[in-house]
Amino acid sequence: MRALILLCLLALPVVAQAQTAGPGAVPLPPWFVEIDTAKKGEVARADFLKYRMKSFDDLDADKDGKISLEEFLKLAEPPYSSDQPGGPNLEERRNRIRAAFQSLDLNSSGFIERAEAEAPIQSEFNQYDTDRDNKITEPEIRLIMQRLQQRQMAERQQAEAERRKGLMALNDLIDMQMRDADKLDKNNDGKISQQEYLVAAGPADGPQSQNQLPYEIRKKLVLIKFNEIDTNKDGIIERPELTAYSVKEFLETDTNKDRFLDQEEIKKFQEAEAAKTQELIKKMLPPPAPPRPAQPQQRAPAPAPSGPPTGLPQGTR
Repeated sequence: MRALILLCLLALPVVAQAQTAGPGAVPLPPWFVEIDTAKKGEVARADFLKYRMKSFDDLDADKDGKISLEEFLKLAEPPYSSDQPGGPNLEERRNRIRAAFQSLDLNSSGFIERAEAEAPIQSEFNQYDTDRDNKITEPEIRLIMQRLQQRQMAERQQAEAERRKGLMALNDLIDMQMRDADKLDKNNDGKISQQEYLVAAGPADGPQSQNQLPYEIRKKLVLIKFNEIDTNKDGIIERPELTAYSVKEFLETDTNKDRFLDQEEIKKFQEAEAAKTQELIKKMLPPPAPPRPAQPQQRAPAPAPSGPPTGLPQGTR
């Protein structure tokens, strides 16, 4: 970490362009090009150290072989650093440099001494000098730069994968729609006929149709969706039509226009689709039968008198 901080803060502004050996070659780092002025294809340890210590020598104004905090804080100012849009301001840069100073001042003397500054630079050179001949050659540095690029690419891919957790890209939606279409394409001709699409309506009768809408209504709903996708109205859904419909659906759902669908956007889309379907169902269902008028209450007949009916003989002797 100390080496990283020091090399970032003390490195001179990069003015050389990366150099390549041809198409597809890994570029050389600018510092290699700047040091190897004779174009020998190698950088000696002494030259590397001298190059890296240029800023140290510039900051060491009194040339006493050490840098005070006051001298070190100049790294927060031009030409070493300047305000950038969205970047730290002068005071923030000074605070960071104060923290870096504490890390680099290994013996807590209140100064960064030359030996303390040189140590991480020597360590960096050792990482490049893989055959330990006190020279960094083009093949050595190109191999290291290639590994660095691969590691950075892997880190970017991992960071992107982390960022995309729970998100759906356009390609993801198209792939999902195509997989669903493949399930309906029973004859595997790459197209979906109206008859094949009607399978999505479910069974017309039987145990699986219980607690569902009437089949005729389900059938109408499925045909409405079919006709939305079948833009040329030939009774067939082809891959380009399904892709175009997926794109349209994606753009409508991606309300924040970040090219990804998050769970909240998907939920709102599903709720809107459900509300639209409910409105269609209301129009398809037969109107409820009007209530039957209330019947007037009839008076109950008077109870029949007990005993034999009047006028009939009650018995004979």
